[in-house]
Amino acid sequence: MKIVFKYTKLGKLKFISHLDNLRVLQRALRRTGIMAKYSEGFNPHPKLSIAYPLSLGVESIGEIAEVEVIDDINISEFIDKMNKCLPDGMAITEASEYADNRAVPSMVCSQVYRFTISHNDQDSVDAAINSLKGLLDNDYPIIREKKKKNKIVKKEMNLTSFIQSIDLLSTEMLDIDIQIVIHVSDTGSLKVEEVKDFLYNSLNGVKSIEVQRIALNFIDKVI
Repeated sequence: MKIVFKYTKLGKLKFISHLDNLRVLQRALRRTGIMAKYSEGFNPHPKLSIAYPLSLGVESIGEIAEVEVIDDINISEFIDKMNKCLPDGMAITEASEYADNRAVPSMVCSQVYRFTISHNDQDSVDAAINSLKGLLDNDYPIIREKKKKNKIVKKEMNLTSFIQSIDLLSTEMLDIDIQIVIHVSDTGSLKVEEVKDFLYNSLNGVKSIEVQRIALNFIDKVI
């Protein structure tokens, strides 16, 4: 039986790495007593995988993972047992049985973020709201560097070609909340810091930016 579940990663947990996040889930699963299927090889571990890595320092209310268990278990019982063993800031909010043979990570097609942008004054807020619709009209080249065979290889990308949409969610005082949907391809996706730099450079009077991942989208509905 495969179970796919959605969980949060909030507070201080935003500072733990992708691998440490995986270990936290694996340890919680062991503590529940739920019999998981294990991988084969020299270092067997529970067959549990996270759909898409989250950048260090970013909170999330929409992380997705899948786990394969040996025995059938009631979904509500699975959620309850796991949540009792997870640390503060991490909690399963939804779960369902997963019948598809395809691995969940291979089906991620986009990631959805909420950016809370604080401004210095009301004029900057008004200008930002008016310019949101035009942010994707022009190319925004970025350079990525990668070390390969003791050489630095540079690759130029157009950031705006990866952004599917930018929508205003709400405004409060000098803050605006926007939702950005970022495409995920076979070769990867944008980094949160790249998108933050884009917003800092494209909007005037930005004081600070806070980020939270709110969802992952899939080729087919997963949960």
